[in-house]
Amino acid sequence: MLSEEGYQNLFKQLDAWLFEHKRLWDVQAFHSLELPWLETDPEMCQWLSCHEGIPSSDQVEAALLRFLPSFAPMQWNWGDLTQPDALVEPSSHFKAGIKGRKWSQIEAFSRSIQPTSEVVEWCAGKGHLGKLIAFQHQCAVHSLEWQASLCEAGQAEASKRQISQRFSHTDVLKGEGKSALCDASSAVALHACGDLHSTLIEQAIEAHIQYLAISPCCYHLTNSSNYRPLSQAALAACTHLSQDNLKLAVKEVVTAGAREQRLKDVELAYRLGFDALQRHVLQQDSYLTVPSCGKALLNDGFAAFVDWASQQKNLSFKLSSEALQEFESIGYQRVMQVQKVESVMQYFRRSLELWLVLDRALRLEETGYQTLITTFCDKAITPRNILITANLRA
Repeated sequence: MLSEEGYQNLFKQLDAWLFEHKRLWDVQAFHSLELPWLETDPEMCQWLSCHEGIPSSDQVEAALLRFLPSFAPMQWNWGDLTQPDALVEPSSHFKAGIKGRKWSQIEAFSRSIQPTSEVVEWCAGKGHLGKLIAFQHQCAVHSLEWQASLCEAGQAEASKRQISQRFSHTDVLKGEGKSALCDASSAVALHACGDLHSTLIEQAIEAHIQYLAISPCCYHLTNSSNYRPLSQAALAACTHLSQDNLKLAVKEVVTAGAREQRLKDVELAYRLGFDALQRHVLQQDSYLTVPSCGKALLNDGFAAFVDWASQQKNLSFKLSSEALQEFESIGYQRVMQVQKVESVMQYFRRSLELWLVLDRALRLEETGYQTLITTFCDKAITPRNILITANLRA
């Protein structure tokens, strides 16, 4: 287990490393028709252009070592998680109505924590995690959720199973969870997004919660346009993050099915084809952002996508079917370039995520907690598999 000083030193090293290589990950893959590092790293760009297919993380690292003389990979070591005693396995009926991968996440999270009664379940949904914690850890659980219908469904299920779990219809972003935290000794949050988990950290500190377990997610879901650090260490850091950087930190899809991935590729090709079209027709050389679209639109073909995107931007393009086919082809060609650029950016993704995780851990360390950072499951179950646990020092 790393000490507070150990986490601080690791954060400083990671911050300096990210700042040194900022040009490689702080780019807009869609926005340029050329590779964004042509002027600064021409040899790497030549390698990337000639590489067949999308390079793996190992191949990107090898290229960085080869073409950037000063480059050295960032390395870190976490302490092993101390597992609790063997927990009672629930019956198969316990997971009824919960998708397999989600249930695996819940099981892994519950196995990796050591709460004591009473436990606040933050952003509970129907309280599936809370039910398992109440059953396996023999704790009373208070589940907070802002959707009343989910509270009702969760309470009905808890009553049916005679589990010590109660629900409160609560908007935690309005401070309505503070009293629950003051009455509890532990708090947990599995994949609470952005402001939701950072709010829990601050309110748990204020309530002097004895034990906290958080798996943070979706750092970009916040009201701030740029990242607001939590810890003193991050406030003094060289690395400053935008909304796009925060999205990169969680942009890793390892759970997408074949159909979902195919639709993502088609949408990317259509967006890049439309971008090439508007640059040509409007005689300008900047990327035009288009809102998200329904997946059903993609089944109607590129021409339908162009009509829809044009309407969204109050534009009108009169093009022949041959011209549309040409720009659709350009879109598919650009997909490979964008994916190659993203492969370099993705090499730094986990480091960005760990920078954000360390900011949260250090915020807790600075306010009297002993923290542990680990992973609670394999990333095939969820790429957001980092767990922060914190115990209030005596």
